[in-house]
Amino acid sequence: MGACNNKLKDSIEKETITSPKKSSKKRSKSFTIDLRIHTPASIGYFGIEGVDTAPAMVSLAKVKGIDLIAVTDFYTGEYIDKIMDAAKDTPVTIIPGVDIRCSLNNCDDVVLTCLFPETFGSTNVQDYLHALDIPKSVVGNRKYLVRKSFDTILQTLEDFGGVALPSRMDKTPHRLSVLPALIQDYGFRTFDLAYADSTEYFKAKWPKIKFNLFSFSNANSLAQLGSRTAKVKMSDATFQGLAQLTSRV
Repeated sequence: MGACNNKLKDSIEKETITSPKKSSKKRSKSFTIDLRIHTPASIGYFGIEGVDTAPAMVSLAKVKGIDLIAVTDFYTGEYIDKIMDAAKDTPVTIIPGVDIRCSLNNCDDVVLTCLFPETFGSTNVQDYLHALDIPKSVVGNRKYLVRKSFDTILQTLEDFGGVALPSRMDKTPHRLSVLPALIQDYGFRTFDLAYADSTEYFKAKWPKIKFNLFSFSNANSLAQLGSRTAKVKMSDATFQGLAQLTSRV
């Protein structure tokens, strides 16, 4: 009987020693995000006289329960530092970004929302634009077309540690025509859509591919911020979480 007890004790001790430790990986949480927000730095932005836009945007994001917003003016990072300063000591995460328009195949209306780490500021975004030879004279102008090749734009973005999100590529037949290349040749799986029912197009065309299909506000005024958001699961409301969400395959 004593021998049996010793064997049982040895067995328990071995199991205790060799049992795997609990995973230290953080559990995913749900966060509300809006990854396409413009500011007075973009042409056509509808400002409110007498209102300081930067703190007003952060306050509105808090009121609407938005955890993370991306500032994505066309061809400028001018307003990013102002909004980041306004968001200090608040629960709202600000992602630096910029919108550009470029060409792929026969489509000259490909809009990419370029997103960067939280450590980036206005100057860093301007450095990225400078690397693409984008003139300062086109700040805020959504009609300007970047002349660099699509591959060069993506490679330069990755060199800067950023990620790309194709935006509103379902808005016109001209844009729709380039979706196969974005998906099959470049491995994009995350898109910002203009129309909610476009999800059916993706399901019908690529039934075996898992997409992340969102529709962000594309806010061009304070009131539009957060008018369309997405609820996503990430370990934290950070750029690193977004980078995993928007990664290409």
